[in-house]
Amino acid sequence: LFFHSTASEVGSYLARGATLSVQDEKGFIRSPDKSFTCGFLGDGSNAYWFAIWFTNSRDKTVVWMANRDRPVNGRGSKLSLRRNGAMVLTDIDGIVVWQTNPTSTDVSRAELLDSGNLVLKNFKGDMLWQSFDYPTDTLLPTQKFTKNKRLVSPLRKGSYESGYFNLYFDSDNALRLIYDGPEISSIYWPN
Repeated sequence: LFFHSTASEVGSYLARGATLSVQDEKGFIRSPDKSFTCGFLGDGSNAYWFAIWFTNSRDKTVVWMANRDRPVNGRGSKLSLRRNGAMVLTDIDGIVVWQTNPTSTDVSRAELLDSGNLVLKNFKGDMLWQSFDYPTDTLLPTQKFTKNKRLVSPLRKGSYESGYFNLYFDSDNALRLIYDGPEISSIYWPN
């Protein structure tokens, strides 16, 4: 069963087969306690990102982005929870810009938790994918920062695109901050 969801149908989850459109200004997923909101976020031009932000922040403080370096068009772009269990973001021309790779096709819904974690769950409530495994530039309480994860700074203040500073665990298990610029790359911290 495929249907186009509206804000009243979405609430705190997106059902399998449902779609959020970039043009639907009220099509959001909210955490049950309403601390976090997930949906399309625009920059005032024609660039939109699928993101999670603090609901009550004046400037929509973003805590996670799916398509950080590849915004979509403000017309015709959409996020779908497909029958194969993948959450897929497509641009106006239908090109896939971003998608999840769940380990199972048993996904029944996408849900935004009170922690700010966007998860894909099956009918039993088991988590099959989570945004916490793919941080952008922010860690939230209860979010684990482990060996295969990186925090990447924004390019500049007010920008969403990836910058040059990366925080990560190096191969020797030391936490490092590296400057990885267009011309040079060097450890910024620790000396």
